Amino acid sequence: MKRWALALVTAALLVAAACAAQPRKAETEQTITDRARGVRYVVPAGWKFSDAEIRSPQGSLLTLRVYDLVEADKQFVAGLPDTLFPQLLEWAELYYRVEGPPVRTATKIAGLPATEMTYPVRVRPKDPPSKVIYWIVIRKTRLFVMRTAYPPSGLAEDEPIIRNVLGRWVFLETGGNDDQ
Repeated sequence: MKRWALALVTAALLVAAACAAQPRKAETEQTITDRARGVRYVVPAGWKFSDAEIRSPQGSLLTLRVYDLVEADKQFVAGLPDTLFPQLLEWAELYYRVEGPPVRTATKIAGLPATEMTYPVRVRPKDPPSKVIYWIVIRKTRLFVMRTAYPPSGLAEDEPIIRNVLGRWVFLETGGNDDQ
């Protein structure tokens, strides 16, 4: 009976993996409207895109996470973005060696106040330095966290392109109407 159950689980995992969306490559700039997450952004030509992430040919990765704050702890929400910083550090340390304290910068995304946290990182101790950047935006009852991880070889070329993507970012009404 155990072999049968193992075979069933293995088959289910294989089917799930086969059904997973493969990243598509944007031959020209492509505008993505993600109504479920409430955003619109432009994928640069030559970059791959999939569910809430875009990847450069050099391997830089921009991801988006959106959190509903309606049922969140009121003290946590009142302290944002500062109350999120320990989690950002934990996420950065999950994949990288964080090489020092982050640099915090006040900025704007789509006209809304945003906090940018830049962490100096390395993948391995002898690797060249790079960085991971988080942008935090609170819009109404949602928390948007964008993260970019740059490989050292892609940092110089990709950072201005990612900043351009964020410069053209649009937040949508969750009901589908465009509204900044």
